[in-house]
Amino acid sequence: MLYPHGKGRYQKEAKHLFESLVPNSGQAKTVQGELIRCMTRLASESYRNGNGNWDRGFGDMARFVGKQLCDGTFTEKSEATIKKDVAAVISSGRDPENGAYVHEKNDAYTRLTDRVVEWCQKHPDPIKHVKNPKLKR
Repeated sequence: MLYPHGKGRYQKEAKHLFESLVPNSGQAKTVQGELIRCMTRLASESYRNGNGNWDRGFGDMARFVGKQLCDGTFTEKSEATIKKDVAAVISSGRDPENGAYVHEKNDAYTRLTDRVVEWCQKHPDPIKHVKNPKLKR
């Protein structure tokens, strides 16, 4: 689940990317697939589980998404928003006092998912993903 309630700006595109690029288990073979896989895991952990299983692996996945999206594909203003959203996701996962509540959670996850789909659209040719042991969730 990438978007809350299964509804988002790029719902069809995100679903297609997930179904075509994300393996049943393990990391994707492409950067595009790994971005979708990480966002799916992060959003699912928040929406379904309230970040109850949050650990370093989820933080590593969020940082991977942020780093990849801030590669010059988007404007500086968009990259600043991406960094803010990634920080909000990581902060909420780490904070046991807030019950894993993310201020504007849906907006942060939705914006990041939108950017992942847009990044994939701007990079249609498969980019090989080298397996990263830190991305183990």
